[in-house]
Amino acid sequence: MTQDGMLKRNGCGRWEFNDIELTSGSAVEIQIDDHWICGVIEHWHDSYYWFSRRNGIPVVLHSGIRARFPLKTERRMRNE
Repeated sequence: MTQDGMLKRNGCGRWEFNDIELTSGSAVEIQIDDHWICGVIEHWHDSYYWFSRRNGIPVVLHSGIRARFPLKTERRMRNE
């Protein structure tokens, strides 16, 4: 089972959840309307965003977004 947590800014001003710091290129799923959607964290226009992998829709990161890392099998399938 994948452990999820809430996004928050750490003391360095970077985004993290479950004490794991995220950087540009980090693959992360976020929960939107009870659905987990895979995307990637990127720095864009002086802020950090999550972009959906399927169609590149941006979401501005803010504290309280539920996030988790994708399952290994899901990451492997997307890279094929």
